[in-house]
Amino acid sequence: MNPATTAPEILERSPFGDHDGASGARLERARLADGSRVILKRFDPAQDLTMALPPVGEVREIALWRAGVLDRLPPPIGHAIVGAWREGGSWILAMRDLSATILGWESRISRAQCRRIIAAAVAMHERFRDEEIEHLLALEDRVAVFSPRVMGSLRGRGNPLPDHCLRGWERFADIAPPDVADLVFAIHEHPEILAEPLRRRAGSTLLHGDLWLPNIALEPDRVVVIDWALATQGPPIIEFASFLAGCASQVRATREEILDDIRRLMGERHDEETMRLGSLHGIVEMGWLMALHATEHGGTEALETFEWWVGRARDARATGLLI
Repeated sequence: MNPATTAPEILERSPFGDHDGASGARLERARLADGSRVILKRFDPAQDLTMALPPVGEVREIALWRAGVLDRLPPPIGHAIVGAWREGGSWILAMRDLSATILGWESRISRAQCRRIIAAAVAMHERFRDEEIEHLLALEDRVAVFSPRVMGSLRGRGNPLPDHCLRGWERFADIAPPDVADLVFAIHEHPEILAEPLRRRAGSTLLHGDLWLPNIALEPDRVVVIDWALATQGPPIIEFASFLAGCASQVRATREEILDDIRRLMGERHDEETMRLGSLHGIVEMGWLMALHATEHGGTEALETFEWWVGRARDARATGLLI
């Protein structure tokens, strides 16, 4: 198979069952005529939330693969795509079966494994630094993906995520200090408040955009990343703030230790003011879930996490760099 989107001969296919994805895409297991076993991912524009993001209707990871961008990833990091084709009104993506190495929401990783993931991302960011790449989400669109404005527009597609997210933002408004709530909701409506100073200070590169453990397989020779649907043109701190907001609780290290590792692995590229500013993205993206955990599920630890992110938001404002 190649980027010409030729469908292979499929001998067997069956539903994948439950998986950790939330976009609405459907997965199947398949055996091809050459004997290889793959995972098939079906993108239905009526159900897949990511296809409603700009440009509407495009399957971003297929577009990036066909353009050769993903095959240019540096050795510490890789993708799993082996083919793509049209089937009826939907795109089908074929991926290597990573069942043996893929992480998930129940995974717990060591600090060393976390450093390996960060190092792979840093290598990718360096490879594509300051390169303008087609098919990527604009930074403003990525910053606002989980905002009430965007999530509200995605209701009614049979996916529970938008309603869950909107309920979370209502809870966030109830429990966040007014100064932080006002800042977060202002960025939701006007993401350039955060995006423009970050871009001016830190430039941009290829971001995976959804670098969470359920999208990561730790293979012996590289970190393999799946689901490039939120791939973004932006500064690296957006990648790491999102990772910290979504996955820090799954790492056997504190958030401060993870930040220290990011500093060390970025080396000369690290800028402390950019880190302070960009860390705001964590609560802008995931404040809704932090609020739900703090009030419904997580007890003292979840409350402490929420307060830590409130501190990061205030720290970002204190830089004086927001527009």
